Amino acid sequence: MKKRFRKYLRPFVLLLAAGALVAASFLVSYGSGTTSGAVGPEQCCACHREVCEDTANKRYVHAPVREKQCALCHIASSGPDRITVAKNDEGKVRWLPGSFPRQELECWFSIPPALAGKKIILQTDGQGKKVSRLEVQLPNFLEAEQLTTVSKPPEITELSVDEVMQGVFLTARISWKTDRVTDSTVLYGESESTRKNAGDPWLNKDHEMLLTDLQPRKTYSFVVVSQDIFGNKKTSPPKTFSTHAFFSQPHVEKAKTNEKVTVSGKYYRVDNRLFARFVANQPTSMRIGTLDGLSHASTQSPTSQPGKLPPNHLPLTDSQFRSTGVCYTCHPQTHGVSSHPVNVLPKRGMIIDGAVYKLSDDGRITCMSCHEHHASDNEYRMNRSDKKKLCLGCHKNFG
Repeated sequence: MKKRFRKYLRPFVLLLAAGALVAASFLVSYGSGTTSGAVGPEQCCACHREVCEDTANKRYVHAPVREKQCALCHIASSGPDRITVAKNDEGKVRWLPGSFPRQELECWFSIPPALAGKKIILQTDGQGKKVSRLEVQLPNFLEAEQLTTVSKPPEITELSVDEVMQGVFLTARISWKTDRVTDSTVLYGESESTRKNAGDPWLNKDHEMLLTDLQPRKTYSFVVVSQDIFGNKKTSPPKTFSTHAFFSQPHVEKAKTNEKVTVSGKYYRVDNRLFARFVANQPTSMRIGTLDGLSHASTQSPTSQPGKLPPNHLPLTDSQFRSTGVCYTCHPQTHGVSSHPVNVLPKRGMIIDGAVYKLSDDGRITCMSCHEHHASDNEYRMNRSDKKKLCLGCHKNFG
């Protein structure tokens, strides 16, 4: 029955696409283009015919696709939950590895010295869900402030186990503070000889690590390690947590504001390394990139050159936003422990088939690592028909 339905549906889809192509050509010819009004589904299908045909043949279709709201995820605009694209950088930003998905007032980045004296893009996402990009001029290397070397190890305080929860995976959340910015590492295991390493190289004073490779009804010991930009390292005394029972400390919600995000930057050098410190007027997540990267356009118009958008095409959201950020707009519940961690690098030693589990440009796991963007014949638009096979594709030790 399903195949017969597809058989009769295909001519209708082809006819619709052909009609849309004529309509889109008419609009462009008379200067209406896609820049003077809402983006209609017929305009998308005119150039992306194969995508529209394939979607019509799938069993589970993403709601915005089914409702023909392509612009919801793909088109950048200045409205809420959208990206304001900096002038002349549409689709050209190459994001540097690392970002701060958590909302913080202060964010530090290690800048490749080759970027000294050049312009970068700073993307900010404030609590009011207003995402914007700023063009920032970096100083020349010798113009950055030289930091005085510190030899004393950083201080670790307020170390705690905030929760042990069972979601898609069994997880534990560890948090601590340091008196200056450091990286974050947790060494954990059932014994010291079997300890595993979970690390985050990005600099912060407030640290939080989510441990995901855990087994039920076990007791784990752990230490946290923090190293500052001068190479000073501090290891905490050992502590333990148990997965026999689940708990979660009350989460303190930060007061939200609709004020415009403002950011100030300072730049420092330590030996031959360059650092940027950005301070915002409200808790903000940040990421940085350069304008010398390739286009992030996922598909191309038949009339466009490879990697470029056709004339008058509305600016596209970048691939990272389409694969993670926009998902939280409609699925805020996936931001917690009940979902698989996203915007994180695969664990050390993990081998992921990139053809099956798609990663971001900097190698991070996103929502689209397990889900198909538009449609699938598998429930929840998974890219595997069997949920166990989906997990074992990366977590082979779970088998």
